[in-house]
Amino acid sequence: MKKIVTVLALASLLASSANAAEKKDPRLELMKDMRTMLDAMEQIQRGGLYSSTDEMKLGVKKLQGTLKSLEGDEVKVILPKDQVYAYKFAQKTASMLRLYSDDMVTSIEAGRMDDALEDYTQLLKQCTSCHIRIRNW
Repeated sequence: MKKIVTVLALASLLASSANAAEKKDPRLELMKDMRTMLDAMEQIQRGGLYSSTDEMKLGVKKLQGTLKSLEGDEVKVILPKDQVYAYKFAQKTASMLRLYSDDMVTSIEAGRMDDALEDYTQLLKQCTSCHIRIRNW
């Protein structure tokens, strides 16, 4: 009898854990993506400083993989309601990040590292602009 109760308790615990895993908190997902974006920006910078174009491209790929969290409508749920157009600003920022990062790859492939590093500066400006306007809530 004790084994049955233990098995049922474990099954119940596993089922509730699986159910909780399915219901992802959008704020936690955004925070995870923001940390990945930071890692990507550091990777791009490191690649630029050490003349590693492959490292820079990997950083761009990592950065672009996170933009989905800012581009979708679910960002409305995450961002503060008292900032009327916070979600639109976030979506525009994501669009600009994609534009500058695409341009960076084009510049890298053409061997124009000065242009690629200028694109990095623009990426960083987009990040800080969004953080200044939205994160200060």
